Amino acid sequence: MSEQKHEHEIVLFGMVNVNRDNYLQGTVDVWRCRGCKKLFCDDKRYGEPLKASVGFEEVGEGEQWAILTCTDIKEVYMMSLGVKPGKKLAHACKNGTQHEFVVKEDWTIEPDDGETVHRLFLVKDHINGSIEAGFYKLRMLK
Repeated sequence: MSEQKHEHEIVLFGMVNVNRDNYLQGTVDVWRCRGCKKLFCDDKRYGEPLKASVGFEEVGEGEQWAILTCTDIKEVYMMSLGVKPGKKLAHACKNGTQHEFVVKEDWTIEPDDGETVHRLFLVKDHINGSIEAGFYKLRMLK
């Protein structure tokens, strides 16, 4: 007996604002299938043109959508991606510095290399809210 592939019926579910010291830097639009409840994400960053279409990419088996932030004294870079504990994430900062992070069991990464602060936020925990990725505010948290 063959399994029938599920046809997603995707609707807008919410958003997550990404702030830099209380100033909006970008938004991750969160979409959800009405049937299976899977989440889909699409990034919108200031200073970058809108994509021609919204891409409803799926994350891998056992993964959850997360937002990776890369913050230095001047700016915040953000992107949504699929993560799970043990997964390696390759990231290049805007200044060209290369990083490889491993997602820990608590869904976090090692955040700081001295010049930049990297953080991982699970989308499901911040829908219709905001995350703070500002350099000064993050430094005050230490």
